[in-house]
Amino acid sequence: MTTPLTRALYRRSFDDGWLDVLVGLGLTLIGVAWLADQIVLGALVPAVLAPFWTIGRRKLVEPRLASPQFGTDRQAQTRRSLTGWAIFGAGIALTELAFLVFVNRSGAGLTGLGDLAVGIPAILVGIGLLAGLIVGAKRFLAYGVVATGLGLAGAWAGVERPGLLILLSGAFVLACGVALLARFMARYPADGTHDE
Repeated sequence: MTTPLTRALYRRSFDDGWLDVLVGLGLTLIGVAWLADQIVLGALVPAVLAPFWTIGRRKLVEPRLASPQFGTDRQAQTRRSLTGWAIFGAGIALTELAFLVFVNRSGAGLTGLGDLAVGIPAILVGIGLLAGLIVGAKRFLAYGVVATGLGLAGAWAGVERPGLLILLSGAFVLACGVALLARFMARYPADGTHDE
């Protein structure tokens, strides 16, 4: 059983901004890949950035604050949640693919839905950003709302490239992450002295 103190510590262990920086950078790079018509390269971005999670934690976060070690209950709960989100994400991706195939095959019979198709990837990014809630990073709810809003606004405004909407979503998350990380690093210098 996870205690309230453990849950609070777990949530706080993601307040440094490093997760936001990696997610924002990843989305920005994916958006750039889409804009360059290199969608396959965009799919590789998460795999390329994954090792940087540990590197950044060790180089930027742990020298300032100790890295907490969570029990097997907390680790199992996180693993179950992430597995659920992965399955949910796969279902969303298949739904998007089916929707896009349906819209493309139906042609002009779906006026309006074809316009919305450009925003669907950003809307799905918004849904995916809600996974940050698993680790207690409530700011990911705001990131999800912004990405979804960008998807809807882009469809309404007639944006033709979904990569632009993904890039803008990523740039927003990245900017917030850089601000959080800068604040964290200023508040907790590597020499061990810090302000409370």
